[in-house]
Amino acid sequence: MERMDEHEDVRRMLAGAVRAEEKQQRDIVGSAVGIARRRRRRVRTYGATASGLAVAMGATAMVWAGGGAPVTAHPGPAGSSTTAATSVTSSTSASTAPAPWDKEHDIFYRLPGLLDPLLPKGLSVTKNGATLPNADFWLAGPSGNNDFALTVTPKDQRNRAMEDLCVAGGVCSHHEVPGGTLYIQTKNFTSDYAGNSGYAPGTGKQVLSFSDEYEFVPSASDGMVIDVVLNGVVSHEHYAAEPPSGWQAQWPPRPDTGESFSPSGDLLSADAFQALIAKPGFSAVTALLNPSTPVDQSTVARHKAADAAIAAAVKPILPSGLTLAIGTTAENMPNSNLILTGPSGTNLFSWTTQPQDKNWHHGQACAAGAQPDCTSKDVSGGQIEITHTINDLGKSGAADAFAPGTAATPTSGGDVYKFLPDDPNGTIIELATGEQYRDIPWAATRPTTGPYSDPHQTWPPPARNGEPFNPGGSLLTADQFAALVQAPGIADIVRTVNAAVDPVGMTASFQTWN
Repeated sequence: MERMDEHEDVRRMLAGAVRAEEKQQRDIVGSAVGIARRRRRRVRTYGATASGLAVAMGATAMVWAGGGAPVTAHPGPAGSSTTAATSVTSSTSASTAPAPWDKEHDIFYRLPGLLDPLLPKGLSVTKNGATLPNADFWLAGPSGNNDFALTVTPKDQRNRAMEDLCVAGGVCSHHEVPGGTLYIQTKNFTSDYAGNSGYAPGTGKQVLSFSDEYEFVPSASDGMVIDVVLNGVVSHEHYAAEPPSGWQAQWPPRPDTGESFSPSGDLLSADAFQALIAKPGFSAVTALLNPSTPVDQSTVARHKAADAAIAAAVKPILPSGLTLAIGTTAENMPNSNLILTGPSGTNLFSWTTQPQDKNWHHGQACAAGAQPDCTSKDVSGGQIEITHTINDLGKSGAADAFAPGTAATPTSGGDVYKFLPDDPNGTIIELATGEQYRDIPWAATRPTTGPYSDPHQTWPPPARNGEPFNPGGSLLTADQFAALVQAPGIADIVRTVNAAVDPVGMTASFQTWN
């Protein structure tokens, strides 16, 4: 289980966030008994509220709102014919910032070499040891490890949450330092934080984990805000002899593996952070982390090599006119690095393989009709599931931010194709595409309440949110997918592409969008 501060980070990101919502976030946890921590990712307000939906397979959904003009409904799942070509002209200017893949890899390979010599003696940054693929870092020291998230942001684009709010139950302060202001926020998470009853009597107030954040805001208007988040486990759970009512899994739960652990808590104090960023050599770290600075040529070479490997792998199987490559714009969705390109536009793209369930048999696709928004089709050697989802402006919860009468307009969508082989020793192939397909009809005036009311943000936001755009929806039809999965060696092709995208195991290989 992941701690609730991830939900809170999204709330803090929105200008109208209210700390009283903490209890509502805890309620999401239900009867789960683990208290863990997650590194929080910072994204700008419009990035969070005006983009698509990215959901790692099996993970919790993060709902994002797209937008579009009030026209006829988006076509359903791509049919048997190819979408007609349509001229696409983006309403937003192209960004000069590096692609997310490039920046992520550039930081991953270069940050330790730049930062380690500046850290206090005995500390270093290393790849996060979590079992799930990631590009995150640990701060390692004599007493253990902390999750370590270091970011820089231009002052005029900063998230002001540290300046305006304090997390519920946290301890917050700020003071002047040379060149600006240092904001400090610390919070401990105890066994009873989620309100569950699965721990041993008398251990409800045992501190299990912590989350500390320090943020330097420069006085200069053109300066860079420097922020670090340190998370970690400080002690292990003591579970009750019997599980809570309704618990159906193993009891006690298996210990987490690959978690950061430090009995002494955070390994970098606020004073040490201030001293760190004041060192002359830290300017190179700031330049590396700046989202808009160019990446090293070694990273550019990695990108070119990966694209070449991907193109060679998919050339025999992609329909004519379609190409697959790593995205090259800064607005591509996080963890959605592959872009499918065709005559009419682009789609987010991901795919994965997994062994067939030995107990599955023909006729069970879409759970024999029990799954909503899912249709099935018999094909040679098995069945295909087709799941189509749409996202409308109303899902943002801020209807007044959009032109009157457009809140129910479908604006972006996603399609998932899944091949289920009849052979019990066969391989499931699952492929997802997603895209925005209409411009967002923002209201003429800024709302006075809600997540879009922040006067610091430009109004209106761009009509296109930056994710791939195709007016016809998915570039790949169900029939084309059916042909694709029959290609010799298709499972190996999928694995080859995914390995080329993430040679260091950075991201999950399957994402769905709607």
